[in-house]
This record gives sequence, C-alpha cells and structure tokens, in this order.
Amino acid sequence: MNKRPIAVISVFFILGIVLARTLPLSIGFHHIFIITTASILSSFMFSRFKKTSNIFLSLSVIFFAALLYLNSNFFPDNHIGHFLGEEKLKRDIVGIIKSPALTRRPYYGKINSTYLFEIEGIKDKGVRLRQAASALGFAGLSTEAEGESTSAKADEWYAVNGLGQIRIQREEDYQYGDRLLVTGTIRKPPLPLFVRGPASNKGFNYREYLERQNIFAVINTKENNITVLSRNYKSNPILRYTYLVREKLKNRFIEKMPLDSGAFLRAILLGDRSELPKHIQHAFKNSGTMHILAISGLHVGIIALVIIYLLRVLRIRREFSYIVTILFLIFFALLTLSRPSVLRAVVMACIFLIGMLLGRRVDVYNSLGIAGLFILIRNPKDLFNVGFQLSFLAVIFIVYLVPRFMKLARQDANPCIKKYLYMPLAVSISAWLGTAPLILYYFRIITPIAIVANVFIIPLLFILLIGGLVFLLFGWMSFLGSFLAGFNELCAHIIFFLTDFFSSLRFGHFHLG
Repeated sequence: MNKRPIAVISVFFILGIVLARTLPLSIGFHHIFIITTASILSSFMFSRFKKTSNIFLSLSVIFFAALLYLNSNFFPDNHIGHFLGEEKLKRDIVGIIKSPALTRRPYYGKINSTYLFEIEGIKDKGVRLRQAASALGFAGLSTEAEGESTSAKADEWYAVNGLGQIRIQREEDYQYGDRLLVTGTIRKPPLPLFVRGPASNKGFNYREYLERQNIFAVINTKENNITVLSRNYKSNPILRYTYLVREKLKNRFIEKMPLDSGAFLRAILLGDRSELPKHIQHAFKNSGTMHILAISGLHVGIIALVIIYLLRVLRIRREFSYIVTILFLIFFALLTLSRPSVLRAVVMACIFLIGMLLGRRVDVYNSLGIAGLFILIRNPKDLFNVGFQLSFLAVIFIVYLVPRFMKLARQDANPCIKKYLYMPLAVSISAWLGTAPLILYYFRIITPIAIVANVFIIPLLFILLIGGLVFLLFGWMSFLGSFLAGFNELCAHIIFFLTDFFSSLRFGHFHLG
C-alpha cells in the first residue's frame, strides 16, 4: 500500500464523496468541517505513532472530500436554480455563450444548436429575484430606457448567476464569448417520466445528469428572438482560440468527407457526436464497441505516439519532443471540451511523459490516482458520471488482469501470436469484465460479442486515428487531402460494416428490461 500512496489517497477521497452523498440532511457543512479539522490535528498530535497517525490522515482525506462535495452543492441566494420550477416561464434573459455548439440537430426543417450559457440577468416582476439589474450595468436594458414604469408591478431586470443550457434554432453557430439578450422560455431541466411515475420504473435522469455539471436551467429560443450585445465578452483568450480551431477542424471534415464518415471522425478525434447518425450509434452500442466513440486512453495514446514520432523524424531532441507532446495533449483536452474520460487519459499520459523526462518509472495505479484526484477536486460530482466510472474501471481491470491472462498463455507460443492475438484478446476480455456490470446497470444491455468485436475493430481504429490525424495536418492540400479523405472513408466504412455484422449476430447482445 505504501508503494502507491496516491492510489490509496484517491480511494479514500472517493469514499469521502460517497459518504457526503449519503449523509442525512441533519448533518451539515459545519459538522464535517469540525470533524475534518479534528482529524488533521489528531494526525499531527499522534505523528510519533505511525499507524494511529495514518488512520487520522485517512479520515482527514475522507472528510475533506466530503467537504468538497458538500461545497459543490452550495449556491448563492441569487442562483438561477432557486427561482425555477417545472413550468416554462417566458422571460427576457441576458447571458454569455460559454462553449462551442455542443449539439447540432435538425428540428422541423431547421438546425437546433445547444450551448452552455452563463446567465447574468433575467426580467421578472421582482417577486422572487433578489438583486436589481442596475448592479450589472446593462447598457440599454433598463426599464426606464424602454419607457416602462419603475413601480413594483412592472417587469424589472434582476441579477442572477448560474449555468444553463440554451437551445437555439439557427443555421449558423454563435461563438464562445457572445453576450446575448434572449427572449424565450426558461425552466429547470425536465425530469424523466419514471421520476414522476411509479418508483419501480427505470430511466435516464436528465436533470441529475445536467446538475452534476452545475447546469440548472434549460432555455429555448429562436434566432429572431436574440440580440447580440457584444462579442468576446469576458472570454478566456486561450479557450477562444481553442474553440476557433475546433470549429475549423470540424468544418474540414464536413467539406472533404461524406456525412457518415466525417461525423465518425469528428466523434473519435474531437468528441463531437452530435451529427453521427443514430443507426451507426445503435450498431456500436449493440456490438459492445460504444467506447470507441468516447475519446479515452487509446485515442490519447495514439495521438501522443504520432506526435513523438513526427518530432523524432524532424530530429527534435527527445526531451523537447516530450515537452511539446505534453503541451499538445493539454491543448487536445481543451479541444475536446475536457470531458472526464479525456482528462483521465491526458493526465495519465502527461504523468508518463514527465516520468520519462525525469528518468523515473511511473506506476500506473498512482497515475490513475492522480488523474482521479485531478478530476474530482475540480468537480466531485463527476464521480457519479457514467463516463468517469467506465473509463477508470476499464483501465483498472486491464492493468490488473492482462498480465495474469498472459501468464496463462503457452510459454512456447509464437511471439507474433502472443503479441497480435493473445494480447488484444486479453485486453478485450479484461475491459469487458470491468465495464459489463456497469453497462448492464445503467443501460440494461449485456454484450458478450464485444470480446470478439474489439479484437477486430480496435486495430482498424488505430489505423483510422492515424489517418485522421494526418488528414487534420495535411488535409488542406488539394491532392493529398482528397487521398486522405478517401482512405479514412474506406477505413470508417469497414468499421461500420463490422459493427453492423457483430451487432446483428444472434445472442451477441441482450436487452434486459
């Protein structure tokens, strides 16, 4: 245990978050704060007694994690979540676009795009909202400028804060940093039917999913109900540049490749599944290869290897090539909107590269622990996201089981068979064993065919990821861009064929409930 201190700390940290979620309402933040302080002081007081000190240190980690989780659920009095209910309210709202388009889907002949929206102010009758909008300094938005009465009965602007998700019918995208005046409907994220109905029913709780990301409002509007107040308002220049690059890369796929293969490459390289056809997603789900669509360790590892190899070809020094790769991986995490599975893989890859720079061996379990702590300190509620759980469980089972499975192989077996058949099969079985129970619990499906499907599809994905990266680098060239687009399209359609084949096999997957 002492050889892997970070891994142990991360386990206690997770226990603390789980504890905080199950605490009764009678136990508040101040109670946990007192216990945390007492645990830390006790660990110092008993520092001469190693075992006793370690117990109090473990308790300190547990209760500190509980504090972070409880704190993540505290919001100021003027937070938007306090003032919304199940009913839709038609209001004027001011806020800032805080992300590129998260989804783009056809909606009654138009495109419906979804963005992360930081709410600044809302026009209301002043019964529930606390602070006057004059504190915001909205230019041209005061009720006096509109000739309205300033009496208590008139609608007035009130300052609120909090994140929402805004859905806009518009062909062209708004940009990160656009400050908008919106007229539309606002409400809490909708509850699934099973929450409103019998407790025995199961379903996906969309409200919980959004609230774990600190999103407490859903806004719907149309293009003609929006006024752009300013551009690049309170925007981070690094994020602004990253999102501009993301949009240019997405457009390159759209311009050069057919919809299906282009959308697939956007999913595996940029984490954008919004335009991937439903029948393709369905085939990946039933073949047990849905993880391919979520950027994770495989994708990040291949990207890191390609960058290091290209820098080696250019005769860049080894140390400098590792530093450049680390910086690029951080940029890549921002490019893919910093999802938990991407962050886990990027943090682990960066730790591994730092270890190589320092000439030190890196322990995988400690690396996983650092990645987990990084994500959970940033947002403790990520622990309850399916993507976080599947990503970490898959890696843990692969790291633990693969060496043991390989020991079962014949020692005199052909090295090529070991490397290209036994090893991929061991990885596939290990990942399936780790994730199958969770997939069954959350999605009511079990996919034994995934063990075989991954052995065939993962090598093709490896080739496609390399082809996709080269396309992003050189796709702007006329002849080379067309050739790479054709090559990637061929690889994508072979993968589609295989997923369709494996998903159609009898007894390959079972839907339960």
